[in-house]
Amino acid sequence: MSSDGSPPASPPARRAPSARASKGNRMASLIAQEEDEREDDADKEFYEQDFWADAEEDAEYAMEADDEGADSFDSDFGDSSESDGDDGEEEEKAARKAAKPKKRSVYVDPKARADKQAAGEGGAGG
Repeated sequence: MSSDGSPPASPPARRAPSARASKGNRMASLIAQEEDEREDDADKEFYEQDFWADAEEDAEYAMEADDEGADSFDSDFGDSSESDGDDGEEEEKAARKAAKPKKRSVYVDPKARADKQAAGEGGAGG
């Protein structure tokens, strides 16, 4: 109670935070930016090592390799000549394919197949 006898004033009512669509976007973008900077720094540190500094020696090697000349292929590499035996083999394969009957993929019940075989053995054996 206050000194003048009036009841104490109640604190103002708390409001719920607003449901904004952009809530937290700034913080997320700052975090992502810092991660990118860390990755860039790590990449820069990695590639600045002495291991990668031998590029001058590599340049000399590349010049020596260029002086050796271009690769050459065999003279008959591009020829499209065909041997006489190839044509006969292809014709034989085609003839074999034509002679074979096509298989039909039909389901046959194993029990029915066994019954047919049993019936065939019983009648043929008598």
